[in-house]
Amino acid sequence: MTQLYLIRHAHTQMTGDVADRWSLSEKGRREAGILARQDFWRKVTMVLSSPEPKARQTARPAVRRWGIPFKVADCLHELRRPRLIRNYQQVIARFFSNPEQSIAGMETASQAAERITRCLKELVAAHPGQTMAVVSHGLVLTLFLAQLDNRWPTVSEWRAVPFTGLITVDTNTWHPIKNWLSVSEIS
Repeated sequence: MTQLYLIRHAHTQMTGDVADRWSLSEKGRREAGILARQDFWRKVTMVLSSPEPKARQTARPAVRRWGIPFKVADCLHELRRPRLIRNYQQVIARFFSNPEQSIAGMETASQAAERITRCLKELVAAHPGQTMAVVSHGLVLTLFLAQLDNRWPTVSEWRAVPFTGLITVDTNTWHPIKNWLSVSEIS
């Protein structure tokens, strides 16, 4: 069975109103260090990351520790959004329930879901038989997992994705093997 490890980036330091420039917080750097010490990395043959600093910084400790090849894949970026959004949870609820509509100037849910699904499936197809770890973002990973079941996610599903969370997907069946685990639950 070929596996795909999907990892949400570690906790961030919200500096400024442009989320795609945020770095890890001190807590996030600790989480990335704990993540890097987990045994599942022994199976990983390639690490792919979103271009955003918070994702690359989450991946780097494991890449260094285990000597795993690392690539940035632009298509793994988080949802395109113009600025920091007030009432974010309410906006995301509208985003999930109106997938064809741009909410608050964001990329639509259908565009983001199509992008991340195509991206992950193409990356897996381009590296047959390899076990990859992908470090990306909560919203697009939530969209991807829901799309595997031909549906739209709920806000509660999105909120259940922990920082430095891990979920494993069987790439033969395209179904998750386990639910999301936080970094403290990974073994």
